[in-house]
Amino acid sequence: MKKLGGGLEIGPTQAARVEELASRLETFRASYYAGRPTVSDDAYDALEEELRALAPAHPALARVGTAMLSEAWEKAQHEIPMGSLNKVTNAEQLGDWLKRCDELLAKQDEPSIRTGLFVTEKLDGISIELIYRDGVFSDAITRGDGEIGERITSNVARMRGVPARIGDRRRISVRGEIIVRFSDMRDHFPDYANARNAAAGTSRRLDGQGTEHLTVVCYDIAEELGNRSEVDKFDWIRKLGFATPHSYTGEADDVLDIHRRYSEGLRQSLDYEIDGLVVRANSVEVQARLGDVNRRPRAAVAFKFASPSKVSTVLEIRWDTGPSGRVTPVAIVEPVELAGATVRRASLHNVAHVRFLGIAVGDEVLVSRRNDVIPYVEEVVTKNDKAIEVPTTCTVCDAPIEMAGEYLMCRNLRCPALVEGRIHNWIDAIGALEWGDKLVAALVSTGKLSEPADLYALTVDDIASLDRHGEKSASNALEQIQGRLPLRLPTFLAALGIEGFSTQTARLIVASGLGDLEAVCAADVEQLAAIPGLGDIKARQIVDGLQVREAELQRLRAAGIVPVSEKQAGPLAGKSFCITGSHERPRKILTQFIEDAGGQVSSGVKKDLDYLLIADVESTSSKAEKARRYGTALISEDQLLLLLVEDT
Repeated sequence: MKKLGGGLEIGPTQAARVEELASRLETFRASYYAGRPTVSDDAYDALEEELRALAPAHPALARVGTAMLSEAWEKAQHEIPMGSLNKVTNAEQLGDWLKRCDELLAKQDEPSIRTGLFVTEKLDGISIELIYRDGVFSDAITRGDGEIGERITSNVARMRGVPARIGDRRRISVRGEIIVRFSDMRDHFPDYANARNAAAGTSRRLDGQGTEHLTVVCYDIAEELGNRSEVDKFDWIRKLGFATPHSYTGEADDVLDIHRRYSEGLRQSLDYEIDGLVVRANSVEVQARLGDVNRRPRAAVAFKFASPSKVSTVLEIRWDTGPSGRVTPVAIVEPVELAGATVRRASLHNVAHVRFLGIAVGDEVLVSRRNDVIPYVEEVVTKNDKAIEVPTTCTVCDAPIEMAGEYLMCRNLRCPALVEGRIHNWIDAIGALEWGDKLVAALVSTGKLSEPADLYALTVDDIASLDRHGEKSASNALEQIQGRLPLRLPTFLAALGIEGFSTQTARLIVASGLGDLEAVCAADVEQLAAIPGLGDIKARQIVDGLQVREAELQRLRAAGIVPVSEKQAGPLAGKSFCITGSHERPRKILTQFIEDAGGQVSSGVKKDLDYLLIADVESTSSKAEKARRYGTALISEDQLLLLLVEDT
């Protein structure tokens, strides 16, 4: 297998403190103006003050903004959602994963997963979907939230590893990772703290500067090409002209040996950063049989390397209220360098964990970056005599807070943190684009947004008057809200953001016969708890949540936001669909077509499924074969469009 670059050539050089501070400030400034700050304002200010004291005339102190342009790229929907992986960090956890897979396979009279494993390097870069039509590179979309990313096609076209043409004229989706090789890092990105930051910042530049020094490495391809194994996929990916990470096959013991060899030195010899290995079933059929949970495949895990950790001192413990009302304790610690980043904040998870640690201000603690990403307090190393005080009021709104299980919760519906959370939940549930965190926060802070009904009273001037928003972006944002009307009942219910009321729960309730909003609001705990998949606790949460929001529901009705019942939904009422493979229209658009017409979209092929929407109805893929065994109809996109206009 051909390597992407040369061996490890990083020397033990160390820059002077002044230039180190300037470099960090530029990196933090870039992430801030990209809308994804990596340090708090306090941390940034402290570094800037230190640089000002050491070198008051340094050019970094005179810069405003960042070299990375901050305007947003066009949003785009993935043709196939880009999910994530569950993670393991040691041999015991890997064994538990293998055991769970074997138990599920045994129920289907299938052999163990242990003897047919496929292993690849887990690249530490920026995920990207490459789309080819008629053999020509036509689109590149960042991962985003897995469903919606940013279309950065013009930049990706300049990167190494992206052929302009391939020898296959089918519609093809290829998954990859944008990385910066260490050799390129030294030559072209000396001011970035680490390779991943360089890849993230450079790949999104609107002027494309520096993207020619980035590399795309690919590791997956759409299942509809008929590949029976991961080995076949990688062979096909390479045949088309893409670079791939190193890959291996073997049994469970081989995986442990490969992981050990990478941990003991092989990882350091690479010309690019990896943060673990990806271990999955080699057989695509086995992957299909194991299925997935919450967009995470059961047949694959990320086998991470041990997280770095250092001892630091707790300076303060803060209690941050999140968008759901959950109050999370955070330890502010003496700055420590971990995995190329300066850590000043570390999660304490919840009250139970705080009490278990017995942590307080002044304690020495062990701080890690779990999965090389999330700062976390692992243990108290040296304890002082101080005790922690758990707050009784919300730090955002001063309302009383209460325990809910292991967590503290703010229940004040007017708390700005909860208001923003409900607005974001509504926007996400209805599928509106063009609405970022900063826009919602600005509208909430100015008093123009306090609940979902306010979204439908906003004007172009309300948004255009905000900093860095013009009339065009304001119009686009409002069109995304108004253009989703009317809302189907399950979407409306899930959009309310009531605890325990997910989209799947809403669908279960509607499918049980509660076909309109009035029927759902009139249902009692006993009636809801009897619905399979709900139970007493969730039923109580829903009933209580609807009662608390009764006045808000009335205001939504007054604004004309009335959900469409399933009987009104259209010709696909009562029909279930599963969508697989690449299609002319993005998957989210097809899902919307089906749901707007009264149908339901399932994540997998089950015995009671009515239709499998597939690019090639003659396909021999695992999902297609499974659908045929169950007697499920295989239909193309064109056939779906015909169903949508049938008067049935």
